[in-house]
Amino acid sequence: MPISGGGSVSVLVVDDHALVRSGVRRLLEDNAMIGQIEEASSGEEGLEAALAKAFDLVLMDISLPGMSGLEAAEKLLRRKPDTRIIMVTGKLDPGPVRSLLSSGVHGYVTKGSTSEEMEAAIRTVMGGKQYLSSDVAQQLAINTIHGEDGASPFERLTSRELEIVHMLLRGQRNRQISAALHISEKTVSTHRVRAFEKLEVGTTAELVRLAMRHGLWNED
Repeated sequence: MPISGGGSVSVLVVDDHALVRSGVRRLLEDNAMIGQIEEASSGEEGLEAALAKAFDLVLMDISLPGMSGLEAAEKLLRRKPDTRIIMVTGKLDPGPVRSLLSSGVHGYVTKGSTSEEMEAAIRTVMGGKQYLSSDVAQQLAINTIHGEDGASPFERLTSRELEIVHMLLRGQRNRQISAALHISEKTVSTHRVRAFEKLEVGTTAELVRLAMRHGLWNED
């Protein structure tokens, strides 16, 4: 597939913030390799659009209400494994990166990335290779040096379970998580129980201690 000139690459931008989508669109419109650009405002909408039409590239925000970007990407790759996906995150959290890349996601960049880095990511991914933004790659390297090279029990969790665990670590209760993710409290409770079983913890205090041991949470 050509990746330079001619506007050959069709892109789907998935983000729940209209302002972010607008900014990404402007960035993409300045790129000569980009052709058609479409938008989706949720994981559900993005998944539906990507399944209905063959986009060359999907730029997917990780933190979406309802179906998270992680979950949407996983479902899309199960149906269309050749889809090129770059996950976009607003915060540096390398925890799910390894499992994402192993599942078929091609790239992982932060919203703080420069236009030059975004272009490099698109060129790399459209060339059939994986791309990590420099800040994510640096954090992964640090984790590897410290011995955190994939042995974390948190990698047993699904993307939704991991998302809920992060919210529990921030002190949020089931009702708050339910409202933030637009899912029922019963669904939150089910994910929470499954996550605790996989992590072999029985209380939130035990979860915090486990997260601290694996660098997922800092008491400061």
